[in-house]
Amino acid sequence: MSVQQKKMLVFLSIIVFLGIMISSFVAKEKPASSSREEKQAPSSESVREEKEATTKDNENPYDQAQRNTKEDLQSTKEIATEFVRAFASFNGKNPSEHIEKAKPYMSEEMYQNYKNQKERGTLTYDKVVPETLQTTEVSNDNLDVIQWNVVMQGKVYDVEGNSEPEEDWYLVTLEKQDNGYKVVGVRVNLPN
Repeated sequence: MSVQQKKMLVFLSIIVFLGIMISSFVAKEKPASSSREEKQAPSSESVREEKEATTKDNENPYDQAQRNTKEDLQSTKEIATEFVRAFASFNGKNPSEHIEKAKPYMSEEMYQNYKNQKERGTLTYDKVVPETLQTTEVSNDNLDVIQWNVVMQGKVYDVEGNSEPEEDWYLVTLEKQDNGYKVVGVRVNLPN
């Protein structure tokens, strides 16, 4: 066999190999795309049906206002705001003071949990003074609780007394208990 024949044989082998690879890729791609279409059709229909049901019932499962009274919403909004005002006001010289200030708004279980976990200041974080609080609604599909987002704007002081502006977002969860609504959970500065 001559060198030219060997080159031609290698070239033909490469073409055959590429042809096989392309045909197997195309053959695999067709069933996958048709099965995707089959999978998308039912989910599109179910989404459409869900939207129609929501429109028919005129009820949004995430809208707290549709399943709670105006009085409950107003009182929980005030409790959440006052809770954050107390809870956010940290003082490194008395690290449990903010927990005691927030106690009237918390469930007993939450109070005991925070009481046992004392917070400490740092060189850059010794005192927090809330200045303005703004409460906004959140989407909540849990029927047992009411949630509010409370944005606290204030100042953070270091140990030398220097201050910087601070903005923290508190997601406050309230639950009805024997003695009215109480805060049962708080999450600060959640990522989007």
